[in-house]
Amino acid sequence: MLDSAERLAGSGVDIAFGTDAGMFPHGDNWREFPMMTSNGITAVRALKAATSVAADLLGLDDLGVIAEGKTADIIAMPGDPFTDIEVPGRVDLVMKQGTLYKRPDDADGDRSA
Repeated sequence: MLDSAERLAGSGVDIAFGTDAGMFPHGDNWREFPMMTSNGITAVRALKAATSVAADLLGLDDLGVIAEGKTADIIAMPGDPFTDIEVPGRVDLVMKQGTLYKRPDDADGDRSA
């Protein structure tokens, strides 16, 4: 398996992030990011696997990038996932269809702004 992971990391094949990893409980899917990078996949490639590459492979050309005219659900996290791939596990807020959702433990208790 490790040999296959190394060959995949060194290839140019498209990789898509998936919720069917089966290795983590639902809600901990972000753990696929550090798993990918621990097997030689760059953080940039891992993050694209969950965004632009996944959208492209699914034929959903209105998703996966932040650009005018595209559907853009956005997450904010306390750090740089390109230098700390564990940061996606600490999402502070999500903007989905124009509504802002904050973490449940947010001090003011307001889940939307």
